[in-house]
Amino acid sequence: MSHFRPSPRHFLKDESGVLLAEALIMLPILIWGFIALVVYWDLFRVLNVAQKASYSISDLMSRQEVVTEAFVAGQQNVLEFLTPGAEGSRMRITSMQLEEGFDDPANPLFDGNDDFCLIFSRSSDATIPAYQQSELKDLAERIPDMNDTESVIVVETWVDYSPDFDTGVLNAAPGVSDQTFYNFIVTRPRNGKRVSLDGEVHGCP
Repeated sequence: MSHFRPSPRHFLKDESGVLLAEALIMLPILIWGFIALVVYWDLFRVLNVAQKASYSISDLMSRQEVVTEAFVAGQQNVLEFLTPGAEGSRMRITSMQLEEGFDDPANPLFDGNDDFCLIFSRSSDATIPAYQQSELKDLAERIPDMNDTESVIVVETWVDYSPDFDTGVLNAAPGVSDQTFYNFIVTRPRNGKRVSLDGEVHGCP
């Protein structure tokens, strides 16, 4: 009977079935790793195309002098075309210029801050209101140094991303969630002049 009684030492040295056990442990990890690789690749793809689309629209706007309402509104179609696979996209285009003399300490109105004049601002979505003149000071820290009467085009885009798979692992790792990629692009007009909106009167000198 002692021959049939298994010993602990014999049990620990028995490696039969190890391959199956390892496969059962590693297979879910491999499947999760493959899915996570696809999700992260797609995330960075959308992030990359969103940035390129924003720069493309900014470059297109910088080559204009006078644009129409239809032209500005049509940039939303360009954004959607350049960001395939995105859940949704929105944008805001703003043309602004630094007011003359406001960066000169000798000016009585100089307050140490850049003061901008709004040429026009348009948004493609009601949830993103166009800028008003009083709101331009909030952008001062994000605008490069400018000379008097120099203007810039600011293109802002919001591109939504929703992963096809949930890569979270219980409470250990949240995975990739729905998110929105925001881009803020500042470009000087190519012709050295400002980009104006046809038919709209602005108070910039």
